[in-house]
Amino acid sequence: MWRAGTSNKGFTLIELVLVIFIIGLVLGLAFPKLIGLTGASVRETAQHLVRTVQILMDQATATKRLYRLHYDIESGRYWATVMEGEGQFVPVDPKVVRPVTLKDPFHFKDVVTLRQGKVTEGEAFTQFYPSGRAERTLLHLTRGEEDEFTLIIQPLTGRIQLKEGYVEDK
Repeated sequence: MWRAGTSNKGFTLIELVLVIFIIGLVLGLAFPKLIGLTGASVRETAQHLVRTVQILMDQATATKRLYRLHYDIESGRYWATVMEGEGQFVPVDPKVVRPVTLKDPFHFKDVVTLRQGKVTEGEAFTQFYPSGRAERTLLHLTRGEEDEFTLIIQPLTGRIQLKEGYVEDK
């Protein structure tokens, strides 16, 4: 009970709620940046590529057409194309697969396929066949100067394996 002449040394409910709100706001703004410094952004990058590969495998099988996933090594971009009637590849509808640029600090180091070998500059691609198969591909990504990761697209399943370090094709 409060009495006249005594001091109230506690916090009001409004003050506590305000402090908790401010702490939550600061954590909400800082947490994504902290996650970006850990392996979570590696998983995010890999998961987007996994979804893109799955979509292209499904599209190739469903439409009985040849699809490609293109990689621009210098710019860190990737996008999808589909073969049209006369053998020309045209961009896939962005509603199906939109072009993506890797988020900094990620970059393609190189791309290795059976058809093209090791490509370290310019463009490379992975093919997705109407039979439901994909071209085996090793995507070597770097994060900054030190961290390297390898994404391996398996030919029969189209599944992607994520491995730390630079993995050579066997």
